Amino acid sequence: WLKLIGNASPQSSCAAEYLLREFSMAGVEVQQRLSAATLRRNWHFTSVVFGINHGCATTPLIFATTLLDKDVGYTGSALLYVFTCLGSLFVSVPFVSSLGQRWGLFFGMAVYCLYVASFAAAAAVPKGSWEQRAFFLPGSCAGGIAASVLWTAQGSYIDRHATALVASSGGELDRQQATASLASTFAVYYLLLEVVCKLGASIALRYQLQTWLIFTVSLVLASTAAAASLWVRTLGPTADAASAAANPTLELGSRKPQVCGKLLKATALWSDPSLWLLSLTNLTFGFAAAFMNGYVNVAYTKPQLGAEWVGFYATATALTGAVASHFFGMAARHCGSKGPFILVGSLCFLAIPALVLFVGLDDWKYWLVVPYVLQGCGRAVYESTSKGVFADFFSGDKAEGAFANSMMQTTLAFAFCFFFSSVLPREALAAIVFALAGLTFPAYLQARRLRQRQPSSEKEGSGNSEEFSEEESTATADFDSEDSQAR
Repeated sequence: WLKLIGNASPQSSCAAEYLLREFSMAGVEVQQRLSAATLRRNWHFTSVVFGINHGCATTPLIFATTLLDKDVGYTGSALLYVFTCLGSLFVSVPFVSSLGQRWGLFFGMAVYCLYVASFAAAAAVPKGSWEQRAFFLPGSCAGGIAASVLWTAQGSYIDRHATALVASSGGELDRQQATASLASTFAVYYLLLEVVCKLGASIALRYQLQTWLIFTVSLVLASTAAAASLWVRTLGPTADAASAAANPTLELGSRKPQVCGKLLKATALWSDPSLWLLSLTNLTFGFAAAFMNGYVNVAYTKPQLGAEWVGFYATATALTGAVASHFFGMAARHCGSKGPFILVGSLCFLAIPALVLFVGLDDWKYWLVVPYVLQGCGRAVYESTSKGVFADFFSGDKAEGAFANSMMQTTLAFAFCFFFSSVLPREALAAIVFALAGLTFPAYLQARRLRQRQPSSEKEGSGNSEEFSEEESTATADFDSEDSQAR
């Protein structure tokens, strides 16, 4: 509206320029006035609505290959991951940069509801029919775009929250502690609510309720959570508004979004070796989760215990992840370092293919819960510690691109693993997970060394690495203080 007024006449253009600048900076002023308690309440609320929506939306994923036709389930899952990858590169960053994290969260949750609706409709028609494909495959494509926008917005929102929380704490928190606290809080809510959703679906299936009815209820809950996300607080202006406020002398027409620049915002970080060194956690989780869903569920759990136990054991994974996230977060804040927990997570992921390759899971029956618990411990590190590490390394204007790359890496791993499941033997898949898990912690250490060697001018805008010494910790704190005052 202001831009239309500004184009009306030269006299009104000056007024529009002034109002645009004032409204853009208003977001920063609101952020500075929020107390630490208000910020924490807002983060708890955000985590709850995110967890409800995501739990309802991802429950169909674990049942896609067992409740639908097997080929339809595999194809839909592959499309979901492919479109998540494409959306992370070409959709999520421009969307979140232009409209902000809150609208990114709402859009992702709303479109996720289409994915749930498509699964409910596909479950109501005969297995293997063309109607099942017509419902589920387009819905899977929409779900992939939704996931890319949702997780990019969530990662950028962690960065904004951490910055605001450090500023409002009066020096009681540093960025390491803030990101560890926010990531662990989010992971606990997110995983606990996933437990509730998957456990509810598994119990309903055990009592032989209609599949379409179960996921219609999931659709209602996911839609309610999406609507509630509109009450999430906006912390500061969007990237476009901040850019306009920082350059008040530019002509109004020159502030139009630079689409090409936003499309390249994620790929611009590809030259940073830290991005790829930190990607090992994402790749390991992606391959391990797809290995569990596409191989362990189908080859061991369903034949030995039944389809309903797939949901029960997936619930055990999420519950273990929720509990472990809480303790890992507390320990990381106490230790001041996230490195030991990256090591713990990588060892848990490594143990799963080791059991398949060297022990064998035939006739384990109820003891099959062991790999699911190991997956839960590894997932706790992925959902909390790893995201905190990304927020430490890439903050400010690099946060959206970094978290888009993080989502792309995970979904590529999922997609490749599902594809390999149909062409590679069990030993090859397990060996890939084993190798990735073994490389995760050494790669993380190398990323820290590279960040330590970088001059301070290169670290600016990329986040602060973990403390390597008392002197570096002090220098980092001074830099954070000066940067906050400059903003």
